Amino acid sequence: MKISNHIEYGLLGVSLVLLQFAGYSVLTLPFLALTAVLMFSFKSLQTQVEESAPFSLFLVTAFIVGLVHLIFRDTTAKSLMMWGQLYFLAIILACASNKQKVISIIKYVIYAIFLADITSNILLAAGYSLPWTHFPPIRPGEILPRFPGVKSSSLFSGSISFLALCCIIQEPIKPKWLKFFIEFMMCINLLLAGSFRYYIILAAVIGLYVLKLYRKPKLLISFYICFIVFVVLFTYLTKDISQSNMLRWKLWLHTIDHISDSPIWGIGFYFQYLREHTIFTFHNLAVAGVTESTILLFAWCFGLPIMVIFLYALYKTLRQFSNYSEYKLFLGLFLGLSLDLFWGGSLDNCMSLSIFLLCMYQINHDEKVQHHHTNL
Repeated sequence: MKISNHIEYGLLGVSLVLLQFAGYSVLTLPFLALTAVLMFSFKSLQTQVEESAPFSLFLVTAFIVGLVHLIFRDTTAKSLMMWGQLYFLAIILACASNKQKVISIIKYVIYAIFLADITSNILLAAGYSLPWTHFPPIRPGEILPRFPGVKSSSLFSGSISFLALCCIIQEPIKPKWLKFFIEFMMCINLLLAGSFRYYIILAAVIGLYVLKLYRKPKLLISFYICFIVFVVLFTYLTKDISQSNMLRWKLWLHTIDHISDSPIWGIGFYFQYLREHTIFTFHNLAVAGVTESTILLFAWCFGLPIMVIFLYALYKTLRQFSNYSEYKLFLGLFLGLSLDLFWGGSLDNCMSLSIFLLCMYQINHDEKVQHHHTNL
C-alpha cells in the first residue's frame, strides 16, 4: 500500500526511534505493524531480491540453517527477536520504492537524536544529575570515562555521532564556520563516547570522500582490506596496554574456537545477552555470547560457507561504487558500517542496521538501472 507524500517513510522513522529507545513494547509494535502494512509491496520486494541477489541468498540460506537448528534445539527469546528484527527490516526496507527518500528522512532523525545525545553528555560533564542516565566510571587502562548519552549507552552515543558526521559532510551549510563548528561538536561527542572504532571507520569514509576512491574499484577494495588488516594488527599490538583491545582480541579467539566446533553448519539463531549491569570481564562477556564481530557471529551461527556468501555480497556492492562519478551519502555510510561489522557492529542497533540495508539496496539498485540503460 502506498500513500502520497511518503507518509509511510515518516512512520518508519518514528518506528525506528521507538524501537531503538523503547524496545518491543505496546507502543512500538503498533507503529511497526502499521509501517509494515503501508510499506509492503511485493513488486518492490521482488525487484530488490533480484538486484541484491548475493545478499538475498545469504538471508535465505541463513534462515534455512537457523530454522533447521531451531527444530532440534532450543534458543533464547532474545536471539529470536534480534534475528527476527534483521529479517523484518531487510524485507520492509526492500519494499521501499524510493530508498533515497527513506535515507533522507532517517538523516534528520539522526540529527535530532544527536542533538539530544550531545546535550545529555554536556549536562553530565557539567555535573548535572539526569534521570535517564548516570555519570560513567573510568574503565581500567583508560584515561577518560565513556559518556553514555541520551540512551545511557556509550556505544550508541558513538554510533549516532558517527552517522551524524557522515551525513553532515555534504550539507551545504553557510557560513562555513558554522558547519565547521557543528562537525567539531560531533567529533567532541564521539570523543566523549570513547568509541574509537568509530574514529577508524570515519577515517575510512573521509578517505573515500577526499581521495574519490569510489571511482577506482581496485584501489577501493585494497583500501578496504588494508583497513581490516590494520585494525586486527592494531588490536593485537595494543592488547597489553588497552583493556578494551585485550577483551576484543580474546573474544575474537574465543569465537573462532566456537566456529571450529561446527565450521560448516553453525549453531543456528543465537545472539548475545548482556544484562544491564554486566561487569565487562572476559568471562562475563564470553558467557553472554559477545563476539565483538558481526562477521564472526554469522560464521558461528550459520557456518563459514554462509559467512562467505555475505562477504561476497559486501564485495559485489563495493564494486558498484565505480558507477558513481561523484560522492553520495550512501556510499560513505555503507563503507563505514560494513567495515564496522568486522570488529563490532550490532544487530540490535536498528538505526545503523536500517541504514546499512538501505545503502546496500540503493547501490545495487543503481547498478541495475545503469546496466539496463547501457543495454538500451
